Amino acid sequence: MRTLIHALVALIIPTATLAGACGPDQDADIGLIEDAKAAFLDADYRKFVTIAGPYFPDLEQNFDDYFGQIQVVFPNGFDRCATILQRRESPGFHQDLVFYFPAGSPAPMALLLIAAKVDGEMQLVEFTYNTSISDVLDDLK
Repeated sequence: MRTLIHALVALIIPTATLAGACGPDQDADIGLIEDAKAAFLDADYRKFVTIAGPYFPDLEQNFDDYFGQIQVVFPNGFDRCATILQRRESPGFHQDLVFYFPAGSPAPMALLLIAAKVDGEMQLVEFTYNTSISDVLDDLK
């Protein structure tokens, strides 16, 4: 019986860790991208900086340039988010377009996250956000 319980727990735990904040959960979810989405949803831009990684060497140094305006416009962060598009291309190019909804507003802000597998490791290589969805869509590759 104990072995059966351990087997069930082993099946449940990986699924729970892949569950994204901006669902719906997909087999193609990328942990790095899901972590970045969750940080944005929580308005934890400092955490986002740590997730962003080496392709953004000036992100922490220029934090206010990257995130100052969003903190002013959306001081309370967002109530919810929705992944609108997931594009996966082999061998390792990934894009997610996410809408974030501020409290009491039906108008979303869009975030585009682009990740690539470099030297066997998933890296965030580009991101852009804007309340003008068409501006973000222009950055889709």
